[in-house]
Amino acid sequence: MGRLERLEAWAATAVEVCGEVKPLADRLPQDRFEVVVEDHERLGAAPQRMLDGAARAAGLRQTIRVCSAPRRPSSSFGLSIERRLSALLRDPGLFDEESADAGAAVIERAAARARDRAPRRVPVATHDGLTLDAFTAGDRARPAVMLIPPCGMPVELSRRWLHALGDEHFVITWQTRGLFSPADPEPGMACDVAAQVGDLLAVMDALGVPSCHLMGLCGGAVIALEAAHRHPGRFGSMSLWHGDYDFGPGTPKTDHQRDVQALMEIGADSPEKAASYQKLMHRPAALATIPERVAPLVIYPYATPTLFHHYARLNLAIMSFDSADPLGRIPHSTLVVTSRTDTTAHPAGSHRVARELARARLVEEPSGDHLSVFDTSARLTRLAAGFLAAQHPTHA
Repeated sequence: MGRLERLEAWAATAVEVCGEVKPLADRLPQDRFEVVVEDHERLGAAPQRMLDGAARAAGLRQTIRVCSAPRRPSSSFGLSIERRLSALLRDPGLFDEESADAGAAVIERAAARARDRAPRRVPVATHDGLTLDAFTAGDRARPAVMLIPPCGMPVELSRRWLHALGDEHFVITWQTRGLFSPADPEPGMACDVAAQVGDLLAVMDALGVPSCHLMGLCGGAVIALEAAHRHPGRFGSMSLWHGDYDFGPGTPKTDHQRDVQALMEIGADSPEKAASYQKLMHRPAALATIPERVAPLVIYPYATPTLFHHYARLNLAIMSFDSADPLGRIPHSTLVVTSRTDTTAHPAGSHRVARELARARLVEEPSGDHLSVFDTSARLTRLAAGFLAAQHPTHA
């Protein structure tokens, strides 16, 4: 690969990464990120100039200081962003004045391509007066797929699935109620599963989608099941990926599920308890088990005490929702995906769902969990696309 091709590839990645960290960055009070680079003195100003260009193109409001050592320690939130930005500067052979001189134009082209490919944002009014951000990709004349990600995740986590399925489908998703508006959510905001199913239907109605395929991931699988149970005529089929299910007392759960549910109970109890615990999330140790690529997205709903409190209320409603009753009454053709090594959402939950649904096919991957599924590997993309194609055999 020649220098220009390498520079173009870097610019595309840099604009994407800066866009992925922006939701969390917008919630933080700090006005600067410090990005550590080996051989900083030798490389000179080129890394700074190039990273500045990518940050501006993505709309980051914070300044970025490229340095050999940080002047001050960062919280887990800032550190998750700084690590993502530092990864962009790990190829020292690319950063010289020649690349920096050419970088502005290359970055602008990459930013323009990213804007062209970005999901289209559609504001949606809910039945109880909230405004949600829905996002779409693909041609609305094609079969519709409703992507339901884990609670509280920025749309950037789902972007690879939107791109992967958007060529052949009209792909829709939305961001969780109350967690992405500039103003804090109202204290009495409805947070139960019924309200979140209502949001799904509001998005469909706002976009004029009479029926769609439901693609639920992690906690999103619970919302998909309840939507199919309550409104069977609105959905043609489902796929449920690494679902985080509860079936009442005795439900097999991983240590991760039990720990997160206990945390949600603390955060949901009161704003005061949420604020007390949220302080602990500032410690860098909070990032220990989270993959670096997705860390700024995964920890987004913990960024402020108020955000964490409402996220805990919403997510606890999902994690404690008993999905046992509707299983035998859901008629839709369903793909259920888990893995043998999933230590986040217990595979036994997916096995039970596949066993008790009337028309389910279970696929147990050799490895993976609810975060790795967002990497949209070629294997998982083929699995999703193949199942969707089987539901629309006459689609050209």
